[in-house]
Amino acid sequence: MLARRDFHRISAATALGAGVGAGTGGTAIGAARGEAPPNCEVVETDTEIVVDNGPVRIAVSKTSASRLTSLRLHGQELLGAGGRGNYDMNNAMEGDPLPLPPTQNTYEIRRGDDFVDIAFRYSPTNGGPFWLERHHIVRAGEPGIHLATVFQHPPELHGFRSDQHRYVCYLDPELFTHVSVEDDPIGQPWRAGAARMPTPAELAAAPVVMDATHDLAGLGSAYPRRYYTKYDWATYLKDHVVHGLYGNGYGIWAVQPNREAFCGGPVRQDLTLHQTTSRPVLLVEPQATHYGSPPVRVAAGQAWEKTYGPYFVHLSRGDDPARMRAEALRYASFDAHRDLYDRVALPGWTPSARRCTVHGRIRLDGEPHLRGAVAMLSDNRLDFQRTALGYAYWTEVNPGGVFRLPDVRPGTYRLTVYRPGTWGEYVRDDVTVPAGGRIDLGELRWEPPRNGRTVFQLGNPDRTSAEFRRGDEFRQWGTARFFKADFPDGVVYTVGRSGNDDWNYLQFQRVDGEPVPPWRIRFDLDRPVRPGATATLTVALAAWAMDTARDVPPLPSNLTIGVNDLRLVWTFAPDDARGATYRSACGGRHYRREFRFDAAALRRTGNEITLAINEGTPPELGNEAAYDAIRLEID
Repeated sequence: MLARRDFHRISAATALGAGVGAGTGGTAIGAARGEAPPNCEVVETDTEIVVDNGPVRIAVSKTSASRLTSLRLHGQELLGAGGRGNYDMNNAMEGDPLPLPPTQNTYEIRRGDDFVDIAFRYSPTNGGPFWLERHHIVRAGEPGIHLATVFQHPPELHGFRSDQHRYVCYLDPELFTHVSVEDDPIGQPWRAGAARMPTPAELAAAPVVMDATHDLAGLGSAYPRRYYTKYDWATYLKDHVVHGLYGNGYGIWAVQPNREAFCGGPVRQDLTLHQTTSRPVLLVEPQATHYGSPPVRVAAGQAWEKTYGPYFVHLSRGDDPARMRAEALRYASFDAHRDLYDRVALPGWTPSARRCTVHGRIRLDGEPHLRGAVAMLSDNRLDFQRTALGYAYWTEVNPGGVFRLPDVRPGTYRLTVYRPGTWGEYVRDDVTVPAGGRIDLGELRWEPPRNGRTVFQLGNPDRTSAEFRRGDEFRQWGTARFFKADFPDGVVYTVGRSGNDDWNYLQFQRVDGEPVPPWRIRFDLDRPVRPGATATLTVALAAWAMDTARDVPPLPSNLTIGVNDLRLVWTFAPDDARGATYRSACGGRHYRREFRFDAAALRRTGNEITLAINEGTPPELGNEAAYDAIRLEID
């Protein structure tokens, strides 16, 4: 952390009107002058800034810059002894360093009629060549705090990569004993029955089997599962807006209705909260690469800025967790904070008057209803899963194909529509969204890819492998331990006789250190292949992932596909293989590829497709595949 002498109070004059002076010795800033907002008192000392809005009192450190050192609700400290709230990041320089501007680390206390914004501004460094602002915003009378981060990279600075940045609340372990996270929309529901966390002492005594993953066997823990890992509590972003911890009459909830800055779009999964060996933590994590979403990468000469948030942390009292969660959900809409955020006017924030509503209607050939379809706007000319530099918006399409995306920032976007059970996506680039008002994209015709008659299809193209063996149990660590008993003779799928239970939800390269034989699909043709026909094998992967928690080797990996005597190799760059599957997932970054070949390679009967991970690669490579769906067509 930067020392206090590295920070300077900037001018009291702000766009919001009269600022507050630099007080010391615990003077109530503004209250003594009659200038403070109603029910919102600010006290500044040599070491901290304290804001009290009535129900909530926070203290932000000036010596451990921008760290939250106290968080009280109606007088009750929620952080506990040694707890804290802080922003953290995982950045790395890319390219040669360029000259940096002089260090100008500053802080400011901004006031509106009913809010206080504590803003710390950090100068660029070699590891973080950007201007960075971190904000704690308190509104008079409101039971919570708002958090935001602003990045600004001018073109004269060198490049960088950011894999993760987030806000973490380290909370009182004696107070918060239970968690509240909705179940995934797929798989078996289990979270309500596992709401009580293991204690920090239990985790400290439990053997570590992977990072942040403990074996609780024999400890007598009230937690109902043998293995505890933070990854089990990840969620899909599509519909997720609230997660929280509660206990002993108090609750704390991360409320995220405005997810426009989140990387990866609606299919991204990420961490929410967990227990540690010292205390529970609550996370607000708009940028992370855990499940295959991309890092932020900004090059020298590239101008980039982005505002993350604000996000709301709601505080509650009560003994009914369902009621407390419902109370937090009242804040889980853009409209709940619209007026406040427009008035706070963070750098890079687009006010409501300049936001646009985007309408359209999608028509899908052969499908009268589009239940489950999702429409989204994301970074232009880029797979929506890889959105990181810009903003993204998504919504469900109604059964008639109509979609509406409100509160979109002006800009140029890619429109994508996807639907579970339908191959491919509808994609339209260069969608220009004006400032304010509404835009109607009209009727859009979606023609999914077809390459002839279907010989067979294995699985459902829904971006997960949840329909296969063990797929509905995916939120647990170490499912490779079931594989040998489930498939003693290996994985062999016979078209026309086998079902989804004959195909495991993950293909492992190794189990217990031993290579797993290639998986096999056996099939016959119902008619001879005509001369000159082309076959198309489409393989959709719900994830291509590392096999354990370790650094990604700087080597390409591969999936080798045999079609009788034909060999097809799908090569992946090192960064394509992220950690989705060992992090308790049945999907991550989605991949799809069509392999076309002379249909003469197929026989009337006795055909076999084999799938092998990393044939002919160095032994340090270890990968896993989650299959979404596989389809063979002949024209």
